[in-house]
Amino acid sequence: MSSGDLTRRRREAQRRNPAKVPKTIDYQNIDFDVFGSLLSFYIRSVNIVVSKDLDSQTALFGLAGGTGKISTILLTAANPGLRPSVLAHFIRKDRSAMGKLLEQMESDGFIEQRISRVERRARELYLTDKGKGIVQRVRQTIKRQDEEFFAILSAGERETLLQLLRKVYETYIDMIPSPEG
Repeated sequence: MSSGDLTRRRREAQRRNPAKVPKTIDYQNIDFDVFGSLLSFYIRSVNIVVSKDLDSQTALFGLAGGTGKISTILLTAANPGLRPSVLAHFIRKDRSAMGKLLEQMESDGFIEQRISRVERRARELYLTDKGKGIVQRVRQTIKRQDEEFFAILSAGERETLLQLLRKVYETYIDMIPSPEG
């Protein structure tokens, strides 16, 4: 990527996500202490910015604000009959938060919960017609948002970052259920 391309992409990223500049003039030489070398600091900070940008892109679908709505729509679309506990596992929601999210999405008309025919105590998630109606546009929107947000990275940098984050995710998120659970 040429330096001109990188400059253009940075300007576009800053235009899409303008920084809230402190009201004081003396903020540019802040010592970040140990944070300057912590991945967790940068991951948390970037997560806030990328989440706000994603919210601005998905607000027209009624999916902005909070986390988990887009994941719920797309994972339920890809896995009709998905159990809430499985969804919660992969999107890292506790039982209470998952219940509130599903209640809101049901109230908004995106999903419905049905009693499992196989195990009467279990619930399964399905998209309503309204939910099905937005799936393709949501996919397109979040792919575009991802491409635009991370446009400051070269294709190789994006692939490396994706591989590294996927490795961390798969290490901490048990991808294969154990036989006893």
